[in-house]
Amino acid sequence: MNPFYTIITAALNSSTSIQRTLESISDQSFKNLEHIVADGASTDKSIDILKAFENVYNLTWTSEPDNGIADGLNKALKQAKGKYVLVLQADDCLIDTTILERIYHLLKNEKIDIYSFPVIKNCLDSDKVLLKPIRVKWWNHFKFIFFHQGVFVHKRVYERIGNFRTEFSIAMDYDFFYRALKERPAIAFGHFPVSEMSGSGISNNTEHLAKRLDEEALVQKQNETNIFWKFVQTVFLVLYVPYKIKLLPMLKKDKQ
Repeated sequence: MNPFYTIITAALNSSTSIQRTLESISDQSFKNLEHIVADGASTDKSIDILKAFENVYNLTWTSEPDNGIADGLNKALKQAKGKYVLVLQADDCLIDTTILERIYHLLKNEKIDIYSFPVIKNCLDSDKVLLKPIRVKWWNHFKFIFFHQGVFVHKRVYERIGNFRTEFSIAMDYDFFYRALKERPAIAFGHFPVSEMSGSGISNNTEHLAKRLDEEALVQKQNETNIFWKFVQTVFLVLYVPYKIKLLPMLKKDKQ
């Protein structure tokens, strides 16, 4: 029998964090799951950690060069047999040992295509912050409304629209869900957090801010067909990009 959940992880030199990820999955009370890790040929101790867990729970892993995060996730998706897919990266972890069991009771009838939950952002230099998905779906025309560590996607969505596009090194999840939302999937929002993210991932790294904003704009350009939203997006970018890159850092610096 196929597993109910497939959890996929793209990793590279993540030995300082991936054990916590693996433990949070292996300790789940709900066991009808598989975890597929696509490692991009790590040179640290990641492989030793993966080997230590391969007989602890239903973990499959490979280690070979890839073309980035999206490519790694797609390699994992090719092996996925679960009904719902969750992307949990090597610096993320599930919030407690019963969380997948709780969510199963919401998903077991398989009527929902995308079920989005809050996540907790845990940065070393600040307190934990609860991040809630934006329930106003039209806001996706401007910014990503989900957090992938808290989104359970039915496998039929991937079968319908395809996997992650490898031309995006940062905004591959925004592109995927932009395409998915155009298909008018059945969406539900949960009220409790399901996972914790470190806040140190590439999408949160200020050094990659300009590239992330460029990729988000490209996602909109390539996927949006409505003339009204194209115009509004152009206006939004003219105002938002200078604010995000120049004004916001200045305001933060003044507060310090």
